[in-house]
Amino acid sequence: MHVQLNGKTVLITGAAKGIGKAIALEAAGAGANIVLHYHQSKEEVKRAAEEIRELGVDVQLVSGDLGDYADVDAVYETIGPVDAIVNNAGWTQLKPFFSYERGEWQKEIDICLQAVMNLAHRFVPDMMERGSGKFINLIGDSARTGDRYLSVSGAARSGATSFVKSLAQEAGRSGVQCNTVSLGMIDQGELDESLKTKLVKQYPLGTLGDRTDVSHMTTFLLSEQTNWVTGQVIAVNGGYTMIG
Repeated sequence: MHVQLNGKTVLITGAAKGIGKAIALEAAGAGANIVLHYHQSKEEVKRAAEEIRELGVDVQLVSGDLGDYADVDAVYETIGPVDAIVNNAGWTQLKPFFSYERGEWQKEIDICLQAVMNLAHRFVPDMMERGSGKFINLIGDSARTGDRYLSVSGAARSGATSFVKSLAQEAGRSGVQCNTVSLGMIDQGELDESLKTKLVKQYPLGTLGDRTDVSHMTTFLLSEQTNWVTGQVIAVNGGYTMIG
C-alpha cells in the first residue's frame, strides 16, 4: 500500500530527534509538509529540518512549552491551521510515587495531559470547520497497564487517552479522526545489551520496537486509508500487552 500525504501540513510535536523525528521523516517522504515542534533541542531540530528539506517538502520550526496554553497559542499564530497533528511530546520521571516531593508531579501532568488538551482546543476547531483532519496522540503502554515507576505519567496519559476518545466523538461528526497510538519499548540505542536481553523476554515477538514501527503506524493513520478509524487505541508493542 502506497501512502500519499501530498499537500498536507502535519504538525509533529517533540520532533527534534528519536521517534518524533522518525515520524516527521516518514510523513515528509509521503509528501506532507512538516511543522517540527521542539522545546529545548534547538540544534537537533535544525538537523532534522535539513533532512526533511532534502525530501522536497516545506518545513517550519516552532518552539514552546505545550503545557502552557499561551505557548500553544503562539505556535498557532505562527503556523496557522494544519491538516493533522501527531503529538509525540512527553516528559516523565522514572521513580516510585512516594519518592516525589509534594507537587513535583505537575510538570508530567502538564506535558502528558494538559498539552494534549491545549493542542486540541487550539487546532481542532479549524479542522472541524474545514470538515477534515487528524489528531493522533502517542502514549506508552504504562498508561494502560500501570507501572510502579511511571505512576504519574501513566495516569496523565491514561487521562489523555480518555480525552482523545471523547474528542473523537465530538469532532467526528465534522469529519475529524482522533486516535491514540500506545507504544511498547522502542529501542533508541540507549539500552545496554544485558538489559535488552532481559526486556525482550517479555515480548512475544522476541524483539523490542524500532522507531520506524511507530512511524509506519502514524503515517498510515494520517492517510486517507484510515478515514473510518477514530476513537481507537492502537498498540504498537510487539504483543507486550493484548488488551481488548
